Amino acid sequence: MDADERIRLVAQELRSTIERAQQAQASIPWLKRFPAKCCNFASNLLLLKLSAAGAGSLRRMIGTVCDERGDDLSTHVWVLAGELTVDITADHYGQPAVIVESGSDWHQSLKDIKPFIAAQDLAEGVEASRLVQIRELYKDVMAELAPFESKES
Repeated sequence: MDADERIRLVAQELRSTIERAQQAQASIPWLKRFPAKCCNFASNLLLLKLSAAGAGSLRRMIGTVCDERGDDLSTHVWVLAGELTVDITADHYGQPAVIVESGSDWHQSLKDIKPFIAAQDLAEGVEASRLVQIRELYKDVMAELAPFESKES
C-alpha cells in the first residue's frame, strides 16, 4: 500500500469511527454537532492518527470560508500530509465527507490560508514534542472513540 492510500484509509476510518461514536451517543462534548464546528477537534485527531500511521510531514492549516458574495462565514481547519489535503469535516460546507487529494480546489478557494498555529505547524511538520502534548490533551477523546474503531484497523 502506498503512502497516499494509507493516508486515505486512516482518514476514512477516523471519519467512520467518529460517526459510529456519534450514533451511539458517546460522551464527547462536540460529537452531537459533528461535523459542524468540529474541524479543529477532528483535525487534531487526524493529526494524531496520521502520525501514528507514519504519514510523515503533517501540518494543520486554517482558512476562511466565504459565502457566494465573498463575506466571511467561518474559519475551517484541516491537515496537510505532505502535499495532500486531508479533511474529514468539509461536508459541513457541502463538500465530500472525506477529502484526501493534492490541490483541493475547495480548500484553495478559502481566504487567508495559513498554518493553524504558526509556531507549531511548521513547513517541515508538527514536531514530535507537540504531538505528545496533543496526544495527552486528546487521550480521553481517544479512549472514548476506541470502542468504535473498526476491528480491522
